[in-house]
Amino acid sequence: MKNLIFILSIAIFTLGSFQANAQDLMQGIPGESTNEIVDNQLKFLTQELVLSGKQQKLTQLKLTEFEMREKDIIQSDWVLSKKTEQITALNINKIREMRDILTGPQHDKYVQLIKNKRKANQAKMLED
Repeated sequence: MKNLIFILSIAIFTLGSFQANAQDLMQGIPGESTNEIVDNQLKFLTQELVLSGKQQKLTQLKLTEFEMREKDIIQSDWVLSKKTEQITALNINKIREMRDILTGPQHDKYVQLIKNKRKANQAKMLED
């Protein structure tokens, strides 16, 4: 009887592991370029917002999630206007979700950093 319980426990654990791995494959594992982008963003935000260790870990997970979603949108078969709409909605959602990780003053500064980055990108686009 003990052997049967032991074997069933091993089987359940193994199936759970396969399911977790299948979910990783379906959701995608971040590639090298995604990790590099997230690392650069995290370094910048850590310096600008003085993130704690816990905030760094949570921010890294959140940035990775949103970077992967953005790449999925870009690689989709949607028309450009639909992609733009989806990325805009994604960025708004990212700002909202960062509110759960950051303190009030940190979030205010984060929003200001995002606005400044957009202005700089728009100015750069006009130059080109």
